[in-house]
Amino acid sequence: MPSTSTCIESLEGKQGKPRMKPPFPLLPKSVCETVLMDFDALVSVQSGLGTAAVIVMNKQTDVVRAIARLIEFYKHESCGQCTPCREGVGWLSKIMNRFVTGNAKPDEIDMIFELSKQIEGHTICALGDAAAWPVQGLIRHFRPELERRMKEHESKKGAARAS
Repeated sequence: MPSTSTCIESLEGKQGKPRMKPPFPLLPKSVCETVLMDFDALVSVQSGLGTAAVIVMNKQTDVVRAIARLIEFYKHESCGQCTPCREGVGWLSKIMNRFVTGNAKPDEIDMIFELSKQIEGHTICALGDAAAWPVQGLIRHFRPELERRMKEHESKKGAARAS
């Protein structure tokens, strides 16, 4: 049955203002303000409801660190039976940890997106998809945050070398 409430309306009354919702591809507040809280509507904005569980994070949440921690969880939960999940989620975790510190290269943003696409749909169970989608949403909606961290890290390294 289709919903007539937007994601934001459905989340009103929760602590803080919503910023995103994993584990399916992240949605920034601007998208949540207009998209209906409905399976088909969320698919149209490259997200989904899955089991209909929603995680709401406020603006104080470090979105990059939150996704890195989520990927660490999936890495731990992987049974290791299929290669895309066993190897791919491990690599997602390593790259996400570099994103947290800013100690990554700009081309790693596209590399991790491509890696997530190689995991998605190529595993025995849904864990690989669940690990890939938050990374895809992070890059789709929060790429400037990743780039900003990298620039800040490079500036700090440059200043340290100069002194």
